[in-house]
Amino acid sequence: PDRRCRWEVNKKKPNSPAVTLSLCRKEISGEELISVDVVPALEVQSWPLAVRNGPDVDNWLGKKLRQEIKSLPCYFVPKRQKGRKLGEDAKESWRISFSHIEKKIIKSHGNKKTCCETRDTKCCRKQCLMLLKSLIEGLKQCFPKDLEDLCSYHGKTAFLHTLSARFDDSSWAPQQLPACFLHLVGALQDHAERGFLPHFFVPECNLFATSVFPRKARVFLVNVLEEQKREGLPLLKPPALLPPLTPTTVGAEVNAGELSETSHPLISSECLKFILVFVLVVGLGFNFLCF
Repeated sequence: PDRRCRWEVNKKKPNSPAVTLSLCRKEISGEELISVDVVPALEVQSWPLAVRNGPDVDNWLGKKLRQEIKSLPCYFVPKRQKGRKLGEDAKESWRISFSHIEKKIIKSHGNKKTCCETRDTKCCRKQCLMLLKSLIEGLKQCFPKDLEDLCSYHGKTAFLHTLSARFDDSSWAPQQLPACFLHLVGALQDHAERGFLPHFFVPECNLFATSVFPRKARVFLVNVLEEQKREGLPLLKPPALLPPLTPTTVGAEVNAGELSETSHPLISSECLKFILVFVLVVGLGFNFLCF
């Protein structure tokens, strides 16, 4: 934004399509102010053959919205596949991105077109997705090696499948948030246990296939989700506050003169009398000198 700052391009990660730009100060040893992920993409008007039918949302959002979704473009994002011994074709692979369409679906999330338009038509779908993302992030922080292959997109995919099957708005009433969220966590756990989480737009692509998500990691995910449910989801609980200080009070019936020397930590009754006498003597002496 001005001469005191500069943009720096971070070293690109091999398996990430994003290029990270950091805005840094020049004079303070390169202090980073903000970072931005830029993802280069190719816009494609015609969907590839594997996804040409569009997502299965007829019972949930209706055929009209499905046709509207299919008329939108999709994007190709350069993303290198995981693995060490990759061929040249695998290194130059592309991923089909539907992020803008996913946002549109989540925005038009209700079975009825009036969902979340007024206070009386609220639902808890978005809150459930936010909680699930927070849970996944917490699990990855606690178990970075065991859940290295887990990402928020697994949660979003399980969320979209759950909405498509449990589409009635009355099933997502705000007062049912705890039950709905536990149902969503159970759905992700079930997908991991079966080793089958089809991509919402490309059903032939299994996000929990052994080639992209090892069986050991899936078993660990199932167990840790079960543990979270059993213990009341401790990763989503706020940290405990420090206990409040207990004040020491003195009864109103007790006179100050009746307090013993040990009961008053700052000053005793004898010292208080001495101070009062001293003040009176000094005050009378000062008045005598003035006159």
